[in-house]
Amino acid sequence: MSINIHIFSLPAKFSKFHHTYLRTFQHFQQICSPHIANRHQTIEFIKSYDPWSYRTLEIIIAIILVLLFVIRFWTTSSSRPPTKDSQRARTALQALQTVLVPSCSLWPARYIKLVKHASNHRTGSRIIVPLSMLLQDVCDGIIELRDPLYDLEDLMDQGVRAYGCFVSLKVEWKWWVEWLDRMLRVNVSAPPPFADYGNVINLNSYPLLHLATIQLPKGSRIILEFTSLSNHISFLSTTHVLCLIPFLAHRLPHRLSDVLATVNDTPHLKLSTITNTSAAYADTLAAISTKLTYDPVARQQCVDEVGIKEWRKRRLMLEFEAALVRKGWLERWDVALEVC
Repeated sequence: MSINIHIFSLPAKFSKFHHTYLRTFQHFQQICSPHIANRHQTIEFIKSYDPWSYRTLEIIIAIILVLLFVIRFWTTSSSRPPTKDSQRARTALQALQTVLVPSCSLWPARYIKLVKHASNHRTGSRIIVPLSMLLQDVCDGIIELRDPLYDLEDLMDQGVRAYGCFVSLKVEWKWWVEWLDRMLRVNVSAPPPFADYGNVINLNSYPLLHLATIQLPKGSRIILEFTSLSNHISFLSTTHVLCLIPFLAHRLPHRLSDVLATVNDTPHLKLSTITNTSAAYADTLAAISTKLTYDPVARQQCVDEVGIKEWRKRRLMLEFEAALVRKGWLERWDVALEVC
């Protein structure tokens, strides 16, 4: 048995291909060797890194992570729906805006405080505005009443209801002190008796004792105009003090019963007629206030005469008195007298 063995031999050109492959591989090793060396150097650099600097790096990374968490929390919390407390505060502010308007785009901080205090009450919100603050801020031009001729009537009583809230006034104790001070100064600053009067006398500016000084020919007629407190107003009640506010700058209002008693005690005066002119008087006060507000000639004349702050105060007191008359707490009377 014979075995035939065949030996394959590579062609002669393969040797050239082999030499080319070896040269290419050596060239590739030369290119990669610097990168390999650099990698080893980087590893050795990291291993030999200063421990303190490495700790600092950890701290910086921790700070960055905390900042990212805070930013994430801030963005998510700001996009959350408003809470019930913030909704109540927004509703209370809307209620306040139905009555008062700030003269600038931002509300004064004291009014925001009132709104927040009212919104903290779970059972119904009542925004209580101190009377002194309201009057002072209106006179200073900080806020304005949106509809003073009508809103004041509700403010000084049960309050203005809007958006499920009440906006009302709080009469502080200082107004009782103001009344007492005015009463003590009545006799000290009493005006002189009637002089150069015509057929009509505004009795609000004079004490009742001056009626005895009227000297007219027998048979002459004279009309006394005055504002009186209603008979159902209790002495020194909150309503009583509210009725005195428009008169604190001059004389306090008389009562009709006191005027009639003084007339009866004056021998040369005889009562002729008594007329209640409250409705017409309230309209007159409103018309004067409207003219001072919207008539540029009347407004500028008043501002030039007394200044812008006093102009605001004059308008406010006209509107305040008109509201009191409309509520029936103040009454306007014309008393016709005949000289005997």
